[in-house]
Amino acid sequence: IRMAIIKKYIIYPFCIMILFSCCTPKSYNYLEDLHNGEILSTQKNGIIKLAPYDKISIIVKSKNPEISNLFNNSIVQDVSSGYTSGIQYLTGYTINQDGNIEFPVLGAIRIAGLTKNEAEQLIKEKLISNGMLKDALITIEYMNLSYSVLGEVASPGQKQINKDVTNIFEALGTAGDIDIYGKRDSVMIIRNENDQKKVYILNLNSAKDVYSSDAYYIHQNDLIYVKSNDVKIRQRTVNGNNTRNLSFWASVVSVITTIAVLIFK
Repeated sequence: IRMAIIKKYIIYPFCIMILFSCCTPKSYNYLEDLHNGEILSTQKNGIIKLAPYDKISIIVKSKNPEISNLFNNSIVQDVSSGYTSGIQYLTGYTINQDGNIEFPVLGAIRIAGLTKNEAEQLIKEKLISNGMLKDALITIEYMNLSYSVLGEVASPGQKQINKDVTNIFEALGTAGDIDIYGKRDSVMIIRNENDQKKVYILNLNSAKDVYSSDAYYIHQNDLIYVKSNDVKIRQRTVNGNNTRNLSFWASVVSVITTIAVLIFK
């Protein structure tokens, strides 16, 4: 009878405690609430819009290269010791604080708030309407657009934007993904909006939370910060993790001692 009581009230609960202490946290995996065949929609298309202080390249091409080259003053040819080396590079255009660029011949053009394709179309229309080039082909590329990923990721730092749409998972992928010490349920995105900082908190465990958020798509100058989980925080605390380990094993020894006393008494 005594042994049955010991098993019921001491040994079994102790075993259950050990099992739960070894379980993988439920908040470790991404998008845990997704089901096969489920369809989710995002808030918007996520295409980056140009903003003040963005740097871009603009190349104009047409059937008449002599005229189109008049608009390509951002292409500089490297000259060394009086001889042209033939190497060309782009100086680019930086959008000023008013959202404008100074374009050759056409002057100030406001492109802030436009997508890359919209800005290309606007410049093309201005060239046509001014009777300069009727067959102009405009190509705009990003030069200094980036976002930053900090915290518990494999490769933190500033990451370049080289395409029109980047989502949060792609952004974390460029940083080598969240490591085992990162909190996936509260990833922070800090964004510049109307001269203010707006904070978004994403629970990457929840598909519904991620895909419905305005922060699902990354913008230029976003700061993505992955917080440390409790394990990492304890490790960073002086003797924090050691103290917990000692307390845990002291409890284990105490339970085992109690069981032994009850059995052999």
